[in-house]
Order: sequence, then C-alpha cells, then structure tokens
Amino acid sequence: MFLKSIYLLLISILFINQTYAQDSYTFDTLLKYNCKFVNKEKDTITTQYIISNSKDNSYFITVREENNIYYSLHFIDYKKITSKVNIRKQDFFKVSTINITNCYDISPYENKYKYQTKNYDFVNLKDTIINNDTLKVYKSIYLKSDKKKKRNRVGSIKYVVKKDTENHLPILRYSTTYNEWLENKNIPNGIHQEYIFTNYEDKIINHFKLVDSKKINLTLKTVKPCPPTVKIIKRH
Repeated sequence: MFLKSIYLLLISILFINQTYAQDSYTFDTLLKYNCKFVNKEKDTITTQYIISNSKDNSYFITVREENNIYYSLHFIDYKKITSKVNIRKQDFFKVSTINITNCYDISPYENKYKYQTKNYDFVNLKDTIINNDTLKVYKSIYLKSDKKKKRNRVGSIKYVVKKDTENHLPILRYSTTYNEWLENKNIPNGIHQEYIFTNYEDKIINHFKLVDSKKINLTLKTVKPCPPTVKIIKRH
C-alpha cells in the first residue's frame, strides 16, 4: 500500500510539472492561400492559412475550416511537438495569444521519415514570370528510378517564390523537405507564391496560390505533452 502511494504521488508531481511548464512560440506572418484539389468527379477549392515566423521555419501553423463555427489549427514543431486544436472563427483574427492548455492535445513530434532525406533533393528551375514579376522556382524531386517512383507512387512539389520576400525562410510543410533543406540549404529564401503538387504520373493534383499576406504579432503557448501512463501492478 505504501509503495502504491509513492507511485501515485510521483505521477501527480510529474503531471503537475508537465501541466504548468510551457513553451512559447512567436509568429510574425499570416499567409492566405486558395487551394485547388483536383478530383475525378469535381475539383474542390478551399481556403487555408499558414502562420509562420520569418526567422525560424522549424515550426508553423496551418489553419483549415473545420465547420461553420470553427477553424482547425495544426501546429508543428519539427524539433519537439505537434498539436491539433479548434478555434472559433470569430476569434481567430482577433487574438494575440493562443494557449493550448490541455496536455492531451500535445504529442511529441515523430520525425519518422528523416531517413528518407537521402532519397530526395531540391532542384532550382528556370525563373517564371507571373503578372510581370520574375519569380524564382524550385522543385523537390525523388532521386530513385522512374520505376520505383511509380511503384511507390511518389509525387513532387514545385515551389514558386514571391518577389521581395528574401527575408523570410522557406516554409516547408513536410518533414522530409525540411530535413533536406537543413542538410543543404540550396534553395532561395522567400514566401511561396504557389505550391504545385504533382503525382507519380506528373499530373497536377493540388495547386495552392497565395492571395494575401500580412505582418502579425502572435504568440502560441503550449504545455508539455502528458506524461506516459504508468500501470501499477498490485501484488497479492
């Protein structure tokens, strides 16, 4: 009985420490994208937002519509944690601080595809002209054979960089591309004017276009993930 009480006390202390320990993240940029998803029956167009820190691309928030009342916020810190929570639409553009206070909404980020970095690379392409602006373009490609590309159904992403945004680090929304950038840093800085996703047959499946960008001052505060559950085995 005494041993069981000690276990419970330790668990309570751990839980309290985890609950009140907080991480804080700052954001200075809000980006709005029109997102086209190509389907056989009918294409769909939605709006998504990305909230970023121009000087630190190891974390960001993507925002999608959940329903008529809520947006769904997906926070990723490639080095530590991830979280999905909802926020009322009427509050989203008003708040200066977002607090994630339930440790069950926080999970350790598992960078389980880091080993795949060796199979990908960035290739800088010819500049493109959009609305009389000359924009830089690069592409994330799979380095294996076309046969393996088709067998594994691996697509690619083309990035078009917005003019005069060199002071913003690239927002790479997949851990494989982020890890590739960390290793080589062989692509230009800048906010993405467009993301163009193609499938293994090189057909466009998603096309995101930037429609608005603005400076913000937002802070996200998160508690630590909940401690793992400890199972107490009662001895007879």
